[in-house]
Amino acid sequence: MKFNVLCSFLIAVLLASTSAAETNINGCQVKRRAHCPGVNLSGQDLTNSNLAGADLASSNLSDSNLSGDRISEANLIKANLSRANLSNANLSASYLNGANLSLANLKSADLSNASLPNANLSDSNLNGTNLSLTNLKEANLTNADATNAVFIMSSLVNANLTRANLTGAQLIGADLHNAILEGVIFCKTTMPNKSINNSGCQK
Repeated sequence: MKFNVLCSFLIAVLLASTSAAETNINGCQVKRRAHCPGVNLSGQDLTNSNLAGADLASSNLSDSNLSGDRISEANLIKANLSRANLSNANLSASYLNGANLSLANLKSADLSNASLPNANLSDSNLNGTNLSLTNLKEANLTNADATNAVFIMSSLVNANLTRANLTGAQLIGADLHNAILEGVIFCKTTMPNKSINNSGCQK
């Protein structure tokens, strides 16, 4: 009986230490409010982690899997998130100023109230993404798939939306002042003044 209890205890300790080791990547303890600026987390599987309030400024998260992760109110200024999987992730109220999100999968992600001025979102998947009240000033959304995305009350001042797909997108109250709209696909798109733009629908 004592032997079984001892074995169970040792197994529990081993599992706990293994779990702790698995969440420590390149010196960064992957957890809520982690302080890991500049850390290399490229290619890591961080699905369903909780990085809310974390400081990951200038970090390399390229090709990482952050699907379903909670990263709200995080510091991701100038972070590299190119080709990252951020589908269904919660990035609300996070700072992504100058971040690289090119080719990233942000399908159904929550970026409401986030700050993305000068961010690179070219060729990204923004299908169904919530970008309401988001700062996208001078952001690059070239070739982005923003089908059914929500840009309600967001700022797209001086943003580059060249060839972006805005089919079914909602732009109510959005600021498009000086935005580049060359080749944008407007179809069933709700414009800032609540009118519906079907100019790009295939006939």
